Amino acid sequence: MEPESTPENPAPASLTSSQAADVGGAAAKAAEETKAAVEIFELCAAILLGLGATMGSIAGYQGGLWGGKSLESFGQSSRMTTKAADAGTFADSEIASDSLVKLEAMQLVTRAKSLPQGAERELLLRQVSELYLREYSDEAYDALDLPLKPRQKYDDSGELTDLREEVIFAAAKQDFHKNYYGWMYEEKTKHAAKAEELFADGQRAGAVGDQFALNGVYYTMSLFFAGLGLVFKSRVRWGFFGLGALIFLGALIFMCGLEWA
Repeated sequence: MEPESTPENPAPASLTSSQAADVGGAAAKAAEETKAAVEIFELCAAILLGLGATMGSIAGYQGGLWGGKSLESFGQSSRMTTKAADAGTFADSEIASDSLVKLEAMQLVTRAKSLPQGAERELLLRQVSELYLREYSDEAYDALDLPLKPRQKYDDSGELTDLREEVIFAAAKQDFHKNYYGWMYEEKTKHAAKAEELFADGQRAGAVGDQFALNGVYYTMSLFFAGLGLVFKSRVRWGFFGLGALIFLGALIFMCGLEWA
């Protein structure tokens, strides 16, 4: 038996065909809008994922280039340091040799001064001349203000010229002036300065490479949040997408301010 219809409990009315069509159309429209929203989100997420992966790869490539430059600079710095050490060792040996020559020359001059004019005195002074011309380094010879022409003649032809007595005595009394040591260590100083410069370049290149590596981390984070948004079906996915897009934009601005290799 069907229930009776009362004012408090009216009987359900059946939908007409036009009303059913309207309900079906609204449902279909809502489904289409939902599908369109999903497709738009997936398109935006795909674009962000693609851009993040591309820029992350570029950041990694730049980081690799700067890392290579850093290693190259450090290698060159090490070689220049070795050259500086070799130049310093050579300078030390030259200074020691010049000091021994000077000591021997002073002994010969002292002995010559104690002798009267004669063959023995002239022989001693000639030996001193040969020491000055043969054994002194160019820096020591210049540091004692010895005449240049006899040294040039000896360098060109190997012919020895006796230095004047007053020149020999003056050089024996004079010590190497302060520029002498600067001349001797000039090569070492130059190589050491170049080594420091290359080492600083290596440090700078390494720092820039680290910044690009950090930038790659930021791009990875943007990929993470953009991909995480694809898991959710509600509006919260746009929040994850927005966070990923914000990180991507910040990483892009940061990378544009870096020095590129």
